[in-house]
Amino acid sequence: MLNKLKAMQDEFIQIRHEIHKNPEIGMCEFNTARIISDKLKEFGYEVYEGIANTGVVGVLKKGSSNKKIGLRADMDALYINENNQCEYKSKNEGLMHACGHDGHSASLLLAAKYLADCDFNGTINLIFQPAEEGRGGANAMINDGLFDRFSCDYIFGYHNLPSKDNKLFLLKKGAMMAGASSLKITIKGLGGHGSAPEKASDVMGAMANFILQASMICSRNIAAQNSAVITFGAALCGNESSFNILQDEALLLANIRTFSKEDRNIIYEQLENIAKAIEISSKVKITLEFNLIAEATINDDEAQKLAFSVACELFKEENCDENHLALMGSEDFSFMLDKVKGAYAFINNGNSAYLHDANYDYNDEILHLCAAYYVGVSLKYLQ
Repeated sequence: MLNKLKAMQDEFIQIRHEIHKNPEIGMCEFNTARIISDKLKEFGYEVYEGIANTGVVGVLKKGSSNKKIGLRADMDALYINENNQCEYKSKNEGLMHACGHDGHSASLLLAAKYLADCDFNGTINLIFQPAEEGRGGANAMINDGLFDRFSCDYIFGYHNLPSKDNKLFLLKKGAMMAGASSLKITIKGLGGHGSAPEKASDVMGAMANFILQASMICSRNIAAQNSAVITFGAALCGNESSFNILQDEALLLANIRTFSKEDRNIIYEQLENIAKAIEISSKVKITLEFNLIAEATINDDEAQKLAFSVACELFKEENCDENHLALMGSEDFSFMLDKVKGAYAFINNGNSAYLHDANYDYNDEILHLCAAYYVGVSLKYLQ
């Protein structure tokens, strides 16, 4: 299989380069979706377009079995200016495939072409998802009837991972990636003159106090053996001319990551308690706006076992890691795993620039290996 896929992959490297050259942000992947749909039709799949705006599903059924498997790849790019000088460098100013979703889509298309000529008994649902990068694509597809229309017994996905690790295939039982929430904190009060603080609210002091107290939540409220983090990405209050002004409003932007809903709820509650206390002490009004970006990505035990056995057969056991460290990064494939048993894996991209870096590029040398993983889990389950 590996040799055949490698012999086939040049066509799909070119498709990957075409998608990379024309990156599209989440929910606007119209050209990418068209390329995918056209290829799936060429390979003989039933193709369903426009799911959650730009999502595509290709369906291939053979035999009489009711068994069904789902394979998922994401399609969207990021708001990043590309530094690479390759011939397929992004033509869209300010946008690039800095996370490898171009490679994910191309590898699933390669798997699709290979599977079209295979014998199996059941149904394969190929799911090309829009808007993974924090724009709600997985939930949008689910809410648009994804699993009602294309039911799956199991669903599998992967992400490339730049790494110096000598292992090719990386997997973990249970939580593979953290859940993530964004938080917008608005602090409002009475502005005034710097010489008369008693006549105004201390909005900036409240902001500083909130950051300081919030930074203690994880170390004093989350069990020591668990991992959680709160990161403040922006603190906005006043400007470079505000030497003698007590501001009337401040804005904080933060990110929260945990491996369980229970720990996330503890952090939410503690942040609300801190806000109430500071409102009293600083004469301000604090509004917290939480937005759940992704749940923790938790692999099902049965699906994880199937995925790892396939990887060992394909890549040899010494090249596979079944106990890889969980990452604090998040993945909205987690919402699909909430609905269907499944597993999410990492496949080593080599020692490249890291994800979301302007110098990152998906490694074409792993394209056929990633396709082989998709093919392998499908044929093993639908044998």
